[in-house]
Amino acid sequence: MLSWSNAKAGGEIDLTGVASGNGATELDHGAELLQFATACAERDDAALAEARTALIDATDEAFMVDAAAVAANFEMMTRLADSTGARMPGEVLEARASQIGAMGVAELTSRR
Repeated sequence: MLSWSNAKAGGEIDLTGVASGNGATELDHGAELLQFATACAERDDAALAEARTALIDATDEAFMVDAAAVAANFEMMTRLADSTGARMPGEVLEARASQIGAMGVAELTSRR
């Protein structure tokens, strides 16, 4: 989704920078967004407070609220898909193989 939206905006994104956690995403405010997303995923309240402040300092409060809404939406979509037993169709997985490899998604385990 991130690579698609960035391409629509006329940019490119290096998903390996996102996966490695080094913030080298070629995305405006990439380091702050990565810090924020990581804190959300790790459910670390102290890190989240620090990441919110860093994101607001780099952008503004409305930008941070939008980022929080995106993170919440992804959490909701994941829970919805899990609760219905939905699985990604094979042809979609094949089409996204390079992104899956770049992000290291195949090595991730569920929190379930």
